[in-house]
Amino acid sequence: MENISVTGEAGGAGGSYSYNTLKRLDQLWSNICSSDTRQPGDVVLDFSGSLSDVDMENNMISTFDVLVCGGTLGIFVATALISKGLKVGIVERNLLKGREQEWNISRKELLELVQVGILSEYDIEQATMTKFNPNRCGFEGKGDIWVEDILNLGISPAKLIDLMKIRFTSLGGIIFEGHGVDRIFVYDDRAVLKLTNGKVLSSHLIIDAMGNFSPVVQQIRSGKKPDGVCLVVGTCARGFKDNITSDVIFSSSSTKMVGDTKLQYFWEAFPAGSGSTDRTTYMFTYVEAKPGQPKLEELLEDYWDLMPAYQVMRPLKRAHNRFRPVAGVPAIAAFVFGQTEPPAAAYAAATIENTDYEFDGIE
Repeated sequence: MENISVTGEAGGAGGSYSYNTLKRLDQLWSNICSSDTRQPGDVVLDFSGSLSDVDMENNMISTFDVLVCGGTLGIFVATALISKGLKVGIVERNLLKGREQEWNISRKELLELVQVGILSEYDIEQATMTKFNPNRCGFEGKGDIWVEDILNLGISPAKLIDLMKIRFTSLGGIIFEGHGVDRIFVYDDRAVLKLTNGKVLSSHLIIDAMGNFSPVVQQIRSGKKPDGVCLVVGTCARGFKDNITSDVIFSSSSTKMVGDTKLQYFWEAFPAGSGSTDRTTYMFTYVEAKPGQPKLEELLEDYWDLMPAYQVMRPLKRAHNRFRPVAGVPAIAAFVFGQTEPPAAAYAAATIENTDYEFDGIE
């Protein structure tokens, strides 16, 4: 896994898929579990008086009606606001681009973006990589429920974000890429955003769309741990026949001990846009953020052991498993933080193809 390519990685959830990222997330997860609180410095500072009374040392480069911090999802909010005639800027610490791995969503949800005027139905078709029905929900020994049109579209974030960037900038929006948030100063009449490169912007409103790792969220929570955590690992594999259905949530086994922690594993699987026989499979579980919890890499080991039975993998060539990287077909090894507000996610992914098994799909 150390040899997995890291070229083309994007910011945001699921944008990074190197083994080093997996190790880095495991270290971050371990740090979160080992301490009760993290003491963040104050990022948002309140000041009385008017901004016009303050000397900003002539480095105010622009003023806005709204600034949105965090662009991967923030660009949708930003585009909706700028379409109403407001002057809007986006601050994104990385390059503003979507990952290669699809987002799963229902068409009904996407049509809400059409209704507010920031997407067209043609845009949805352009960004849709896969469509699949029906979709299964099931638990071991309890029977299956099949539903239609629930999370049954695979949308390319790369294409969708590109569409939104074109629309946003065509309306006069400005994107500050490669700039993180350093400080936010709130005055009676405006707010001032200082970037990590020293530049300063002002706005009537600043929206935080930076997710769990937002310094604003950390300040609001006084450095408290997440209330709950969903650990997720997964891959994308090639060779599935009749690859037209998905699993929204499925449990195929009882609880098991991983170290000192009892876990209940759940599965999610769906056709991938990289090929007609390609399928993305996630395994996830819910835990508390406390010492002794399993690492992502430990869950990945269980994933290799349990996935063949779940996906009905039949050995047609050799009797052992061997995996190799596949460029451009990312999958997920992730953890998602659940907090009081707002929920958010951080992901790393391992890109893998099974070279020794063929698949007959879900039975």
